[in-house]
Amino acid sequence: MAEAEGFRCPIPATHDKYQEAHYFIARMLSEYHHPDEFRWNLNAFLQALRSVTFMVQSEMAHVEGFQGWYSGQQELMRADPLLRVFVEGRDIVVHKGMLNHRSTIEVGLFRGRSTFKLGFTDIEASPDMSSQVALARAVEQLVGFILDEEHSAIGEQIGVRRLWLVEELGDGEVIRLCDRAWSRIGNVVASAHAVLGARFEPPPEEGHDVEAVRVLLESDVDPSLPRKWGWVD
Repeated sequence: MAEAEGFRCPIPATHDKYQEAHYFIARMLSEYHHPDEFRWNLNAFLQALRSVTFMVQSEMAHVEGFQGWYSGQQELMRADPLLRVFVEGRDIVVHKGMLNHRSTIEVGLFRGRSTFKLGFTDIEASPDMSSQVALARAVEQLVGFILDEEHSAIGEQIGVRRLWLVEELGDGEVIRLCDRAWSRIGNVVASAHAVLGARFEPPPEEGHDVEAVRVLLESDVDPSLPRKWGWVD
């Protein structure tokens, strides 16, 4: 465990488990367009996040006044609707089965990665279908219709913008919900550090740029395309 200003973390297993949960958020971001991998990393995140408070209890059981402090933390967590559904989601994954994933997509013409110029929105997409498959179908249908085959307008290409929703975890894009839950458990970790005379800054509630990964473009799948289209020398 890394040291800061010569002071070693007083709860290294807790800190490690907390960082493990963050790892799985990062993996969800990198696997956003691959449904199986996305789902597996979400499941792992739910389990790692739940384990953080188990580690707190294990590492701090010997600390004087722990029960009083932790009872207060438990009350705060139980009063948080988001943290409650994340615990319930973890219990489903571990003891019952699979969560109910739902996915919608926008397909059409993008300028750059952020500007959706023309196309179709709010299309229900099978949660088992990769974004690459959806993109291939869109290219087949839309190139020659809303975009010339030569892609003569530099920066414009066909793309897919995906949104992942999980019924049991509440309304909203699921990684944003994970970010908020991770941050709020971070408040517990920060409080535990404070009790032990150390300092830990919890992350912000929306610390990851989900919008940067939601879009999959033709050139993401085949990086050689901009040269073929004559966009670069």
